[in-house]
Amino acid sequence: MTYEEGILGVPKQFEYKPEIIGKEKIRPFKKIIVLGMGGSRLATGILNMVKPELDIHIHSDYDLPLFDEEVLTSALIITNSHSGNTTEPISGAKIAIENGLNLVVVSTGGELINIANQNQVPHIVLPHSDLPPRMMVFHDLIALATLIDFDITELTPCQHIDAEALKSGGTQVARQIGLAIPLIYTSESLKELGYIWKIILNETAKMPAFNNCFPEADHNEITGFQGDWAAGFHSIFLQDDIDNRISQRMDLTAKLFQSHGMLVVKIPLVGVSLIEKIISSVIIAHWTALELATTNNTDPLAVVEIEDFKKKLQN
Repeated sequence: MTYEEGILGVPKQFEYKPEIIGKEKIRPFKKIIVLGMGGSRLATGILNMVKPELDIHIHSDYDLPLFDEEVLTSALIITNSHSGNTTEPISGAKIAIENGLNLVVVSTGGELINIANQNQVPHIVLPHSDLPPRMMVFHDLIALATLIDFDITELTPCQHIDAEALKSGGTQVARQIGLAIPLIYTSESLKELGYIWKIILNETAKMPAFNNCFPEADHNEITGFQGDWAAGFHSIFLQDDIDNRISQRMDLTAKLFQSHGMLVVKIPLVGVSLIEKIISSVIIAHWTALELATTNNTDPLAVVEIEDFKKKLQN
C-alpha cells in the first residue's frame, strides 16, 4: 500500500472492532499507564486530549514509571508496541509480569504477543499492515479506548471524515515550508497534537521539526528568534477555539515572529467535535509530510536510520 492510500484509508480504521483475548483477567483499576514509543504512543496522546480527566500516564522509557508500589498495583498497565519487538515496552511488560501487575498487551505480533500467550496475559492483536505505526494510530486508538471503557461511539463520526478533501491544505502548507525547519505550536491542552505533527514530519519527510505550546512558549521561546535566528524556521500555529486567551497569544506571537522575518502559517482545526478536529489535523499533517517527501525525492514510508539504530543496540 502506498503512503497516499494509507492517508485515504484513515477513516476506515475507525470501523475496527478489537477483540480482547483474556478480558476476564483484567482487574479493576484506578489509574492507566501506557508503555509506548514513537508511533505507538500517539493514540494515548489523542485520548488524553479528548478526555484529559482520564489522566493517562504515557511512559516512553525502559521498565516501569517510578510510581510507588500502591499506584502500580492499582493501575492498568498497557504495553503498546505496533511491531511487538520494541525493547523499552518489552522491558516494562516483563517487570509487570514478574510482579503480578494488571497488564494488557496491544500489538500486531512479535515478541510481545509471544510473551502474552506464554504468560496468559490479556491482549489485543492489532490488524497487521505494511504501513508504519504512525499511519495505523487509529486502530491503536480504538483498541485502547475499548480497554478503558471509553465510549467508542464518540469516535464513530471520524469514519466520515473526507481525507481527500484535506489534501490541498496539506500540500499548501508543505509548499510554504519549503526547506525551512517547522516549529509547530498548539495550546497546552493540545500539545500532543503538535507532537504528532512533529513525528510525522520527522519520519515521513525526513526533516527536523519541533513543537511547543502556549502559554509556555511566550515565557521563553519568543526571545530566541531575534537577530538572524529566525532565518530557516517556519512556524505552524494549530489554532483551536477552546480558549480565547490562547487564541490572542497565538495572534500576537505570530505577528512578533513575522516582525523578525519568520514565515508563519495558521491552520485552524476543522470538524464538529474535538476528536474530528484532531483526526483531521493529523490527516493534514500526513498530506503535508507526503508533499515534502515527494518534493525532496524521499521515500515517505522508510525509516532506515531508526531500523539501523535498533540493530546496533542489539549488537
